[in-house]
Amino acid sequence: MKKLFLLLFISAGLLFSCTKVKNSTEYQQLQKERDSLLMQTTSASNEIEEMMAVINNVEENFNQIREAEKYLAVQSADQGELSSNTKDRINDNFKMVNEILKKNREQLADLNKKFSSSTGQVAALKKTIDRLNREMEERVSEISELQTELSRRDVRIAELTSNVDELSSNLSELSGHVEEQSSTILQQEKALNTAYYVFGTMSELKSQKILSGGFLRTTKVLKDSFNEDYFLKIDIRETTRIPLYATDAELWSNHPKGTYAYEPASDGTLTFVIIDTEGFWSLTKYLVIEVK
Repeated sequence: MKKLFLLLFISAGLLFSCTKVKNSTEYQQLQKERDSLLMQTTSASNEIEEMMAVINNVEENFNQIREAEKYLAVQSADQGELSSNTKDRINDNFKMVNEILKKNREQLADLNKKFSSSTGQVAALKKTIDRLNREMEERVSEISELQTELSRRDVRIAELTSNVDELSSNLSELSGHVEEQSSTILQQEKALNTAYYVFGTMSELKSQKILSGGFLRTTKVLKDSFNEDYFLKIDIRETTRIPLYATDAELWSNHPKGTYAYEPASDGTLTFVIIDTEGFWSLTKYLVIEVK
């Protein structure tokens, strides 16, 4: 019984002592400091979570920009002309990159402003924010360079296209001149190789005012008055044999001796044969033969 009483007495004393401590100024001050630290820890934790969420988002945006840069870099290095679909895709990529850069800039500026005075662990994350700011400036610079390079590339292609068009125009003009010259040469060549011949009886040739003279008068060729329509036109490169359908004939036009001959057929009719084409036609391009 004495032991029970002693235990109750000690318990009452401890209870009284604890109550006294809780009511003390020191205890209450410690309690306030503990609560303040808990609040600061919670606030810092929230700040860190918010910062990490933004940082992760910015990092993901940069990954998208890097992928777009790879595509744009390949296109800027390509030397060929861009198709319409490729140009549209390039423009879409530039638009997307610019929108992402704008979003990143706004988010990083907001973090800098909101947490500029933070300390401790939050302040340590500012190094990451500074790094992201630097990378963003690099991305802006690289995108600007890519845009400039693509613009220069378009200018070069436009210049090359203009040069090609000019060359095509010159070639077309030259081709026209060549065709015109070729046509002129062909006409000249044709004229140089064109000759005329006629054969007939004396009366027929006189009636066409090709020959004059006859009995007691010298027969001659009337160059200035004969009927040219009565002659047959030939290409001297192709025609070297002229059947006369007669057994006797006389040449009246002026041609060098030895450049022609009369070749009799089995029936006695003659064929006029030009042996030396160039020599035969060197004096005149009109051949007049009287058949008898």
